Amino acid sequence: MSRSILSWVLIPFLTILVLVPVGFMFLGAFMSGALADPDAHLTLEKVANVYTTLPYLETLGSTILTALMVAGSASICGIGMAWLISRTDIPARSTLETFIIAPLFLSPFVGAVAWLVLGSPKAGLLNVLVRGIFDVKGTFINVATPTGIVLIMALYYLPYAYLTVSAALRNMDPAMEEAAYLNGSGVIGTALRVTLPVVRPALISAFFFIFVLACGTFSIPAVLDRASQLKFLAVDVFQASATYPIDYGTSAAIGTLLFWISVVGIAAYQFSSRVARRFVTVTARGYRIRLVPLRMLRWPLVGVVVVYVFLSIVLPYLALIWSVFARSGGDIFNPTWTVSNFDKVITSREVVGASINTIEVGLITPTVCIILGLIIAFSVRRLKIPGARAIDYITMFSVAVPGIVFGTGVFWTYVMTPVYGTIGVMILAFLASYLPFAYRIGDTALLQIDRSLEEASSLCGAGYGKTLMRITFPLARPALLSAWIMVFIFSIREISAAVLLSTADNVVLSVLSFNYLDYGDVPKAAVVGLLQTAILAIGVIAGRFVFRVKLSNQM
Repeated sequence: MSRSILSWVLIPFLTILVLVPVGFMFLGAFMSGALADPDAHLTLEKVANVYTTLPYLETLGSTILTALMVAGSASICGIGMAWLISRTDIPARSTLETFIIAPLFLSPFVGAVAWLVLGSPKAGLLNVLVRGIFDVKGTFINVATPTGIVLIMALYYLPYAYLTVSAALRNMDPAMEEAAYLNGSGVIGTALRVTLPVVRPALISAFFFIFVLACGTFSIPAVLDRASQLKFLAVDVFQASATYPIDYGTSAAIGTLLFWISVVGIAAYQFSSRVARRFVTVTARGYRIRLVPLRMLRWPLVGVVVVYVFLSIVLPYLALIWSVFARSGGDIFNPTWTVSNFDKVITSREVVGASINTIEVGLITPTVCIILGLIIAFSVRRLKIPGARAIDYITMFSVAVPGIVFGTGVFWTYVMTPVYGTIGVMILAFLASYLPFAYRIGDTALLQIDRSLEEASSLCGAGYGKTLMRITFPLARPALLSAWIMVFIFSIREISAAVLLSTADNVVLSVLSFNYLDYGDVPKAAVVGLLQTAILAIGVIAGRFVFRVKLSNQM
């Protein structure tokens, strides 16, 4: 296949996969009804209502303010932990780093369900425990408040800030810090006057990235904001298309508003990322980082990291286990354990069907994603086909589109086609959403492979396809395996797009858990959450110990 033909194949394919759904979402925002409605016509009513009326503007302000608080909290805590791991003699640094990034591999939705079990005002386990121990009345922890939602979202977004800032710290020449120490500056002075200014662009980059994620998040607000007055655009997108009276046009219009917020946030993120690269100070000479001695603070600071892990992973999953295996209505201090609830839910037809759908989506999506990502990276980086820059932009475009927004576009695109209502429509949505990750990892892997190996293959008569399969793919396999595991994790835990595309025939575990919660059946939601976590754990363990993949290097 010639380079021109490959270009003519990739550009239309990626346009249909990535750009057309966004275009259909904008079209839906200007429609008076669904596309299947013969009386539907173009109108500005939906967009004008969403963009100018007070209820939606209040929700817009609430979404932005909450995202700013989440980004600020997660970034501040992330830089603190990154400095501890990268610049101090804190014990067990490698193990602590693994614990810090562990929430990335778990479902924030499942974590939110667990915190609802722990901190709901009346029946939350922590409130019941405090009342029982101190023989008092009242509510002591309430996660269904603006503060509670912000803190829980920050728990699960902190690893993004940690990874961004820790990478900048590792790429920083410690000679500058050493010079500050030699000139009499203390640890705090050096950190504030030398280290922080150098990593500031990376910190700002992390801030905007988390801001975009928080603006588009659906899972945590959908679980926790039911009893609070905090409103989110992502939740409004779902409610407009899933609750009576159903209004797909308004749902699409809200999606366009959320899209513009994400575009601005991603633009700020990319600008700060470019600035951050100017501050990379890796030199050709070898160096050894001077570790700050913590002395008596070593173990208390280890305790800080342990508390974070306890709050983000250990305590929530203990709550899920309690909710699943403790008999309902029993005494918290003398529980009666049972497996009947677990057995009943896990063997039900709907859970078995959702598990099969989840595994199918989790296996097909990363496989296709990696194959397509490698082909695109090889075409752009090695073959330099016509339109390579356009292909690069289209492939990365979905980074700026929140999952709930892209799910809206996919719904409008495929609702009148046979693929709608099957797991195929979810695979298409996930493929477009996660293709940028596979593409970038594949592109990075190609940069590390000497072109002379592929040129030698071509000189021996091998075509592009044979060279890709016999030379490039085997050499890039470790990085591609990392990408496969990462996309597998994202596909299993995804709920934002899935909840909009779900029908009776293509329900996945994340959506089923949400449905149970929506019906008020928290124990069933907890069972499905544990099952989903078990599938995620199998993927992570297989990647880490069977395939020797270090996922932290690819995040």
